Amino acid sequence: MGLTKVITATNNIFVENVKPDCIRHVINVTIDTAKEFHDCSHVYIRYLVDATPDWVLAEPKSLHGVTHQSKARNDSSNHFGHRFTLDVSKSWQHSSSETAELVPTPLLLLLLEVYDVNMWNRQKSVGYGFTHIPLTPGCCSVDVPTWRPHVTDTSLQLREYFLGLAPQIENIKYAGFPDDGNNDTTVLGRFPFSTETSGSVRVRFDTMIQRGRNVLEQEQIQTSINLHRPSATSNAVEEVIQTYHRAKQRLKAAHDALLR
Repeated sequence: MGLTKVITATNNIFVENVKPDCIRHVINVTIDTAKEFHDCSHVYIRYLVDATPDWVLAEPKSLHGVTHQSKARNDSSNHFGHRFTLDVSKSWQHSSSETAELVPTPLLLLLLEVYDVNMWNRQKSVGYGFTHIPLTPGCCSVDVPTWRPHVTDTSLQLREYFLGLAPQIENIKYAGFPDDGNNDTTVLGRFPFSTETSGSVRVRFDTMIQRGRNVLEQEQIQTSINLHRPSATSNAVEEVIQTYHRAKQRLKAAHDALLR
């Protein structure tokens, strides 16, 4: 009787070495549930990750996708459990000042668009939302509130109800950073038109970080500097003590001058 040899390889997502000057983030994102989307029986979610050019993407195709279609339960909740992985990295930089402080990390945005499918297989957008993807190691869950354009005109309401022609934004990125090309101000209004609140989407993040060799060395140097650097409290106490000694010396000199 022959023996069957089974070889099991350890699934190590960190098997590849990171460049010495890079920080790698591996983020497992799970779109868990959608709640309080009333009058929506079948729901699915379209998602998009908005990454700045500072990030290097291992799999660009993982930045967008759709979940499966979920039927609402009695408590108006839809369960998905849709999971995807982001593998991104960025070059490590420090400021040009004397203190080796890290430059602020560029942001990653998760944009969500919730769709409802009615009995005639017509689909319409019923919610937009976004959240910042956490870049610190660990696990967390976020409830993302959503909104949608508010329709007040009766004819538009009838078109939305019977034909599924609900108003929607042209670019989903507008849900995160709205810019119509005509606003030059630094602070932009997110809702320049009438909107109403919709449901919420729960998303779970599991974040892991791998640092390059140079990044680890620089962080160790910075930690050592912080440990040996006197705090503001100790500096204040030292200054008070020195002021006291100078005043005491002046008083002694004045006393000696009077005795003469």
